[in-house]
Amino acid sequence: AGYQRRVRAGEWKSTEQINESLITLSSAPKARWTALTKLDIIKKRNKPKAPPTAPKAAPFFLSTTKELVPKFIVEEKKEETVEKMKPVRSEESEFQRKIMCTENVRDILEYLDSLTPSTLDIELQSLAPLDGGTHELVERFTDILISAVKIRANYDVLQAYISVFLKYNRRYLIETGSLHDKLAELKSLHSESWQEMQQKIQECLCVTTFLKSATL
Repeated sequence: AGYQRRVRAGEWKSTEQINESLITLSSAPKARWTALTKLDIIKKRNKPKAPPTAPKAAPFFLSTTKELVPKFIVEEKKEETVEKMKPVRSEESEFQRKIMCTENVRDILEYLDSLTPSTLDIELQSLAPLDGGTHELVERFTDILISAVKIRANYDVLQAYISVFLKYNRRYLIETGSLHDKLAELKSLHSESWQEMQQKIQECLCVTTFLKSATL
């Protein structure tokens, strides 16, 4: 077939994308990109209900109440609430260097596919200035998403990237006027590609329904 290429004698391997005009899905397992969009739910579900605590040591002398029938006084220890602060990076990560220095979008997408969902989740959280990143990182990743939508590859995984990126950075994107044009372009391209895919899915469903009900 014209869309296949020879690897070794007697073996064939399909190209990653048959044609750039076609929307191509990723060959990655579904669990990988669904885990990225639901990572917070997974962490909450796997989190222990209560942290392990050491047994309380009994005091040498036990205090009693001054009553006809004395009762032991059990001292309740007040729980100290410690506010958890999100760590802010002081150095540039490999992820940040990669997206800033690599021009080829396909190479960047290949690198993103090599990261674990938890690692990618942390990196996408750290793009905005208040989270240890910079304005340039947010702008660069927005450009990457725009280019990725244009090449129409790894469409299902790309939806997960867009979803998580907007979830963590939507506030900064809304407040930064210089990024509004890029967001409008991303929205327009995404809507066009989704409408096209939705139309093709509907056509396939209609043909399938007709073949199932037709009398041959």
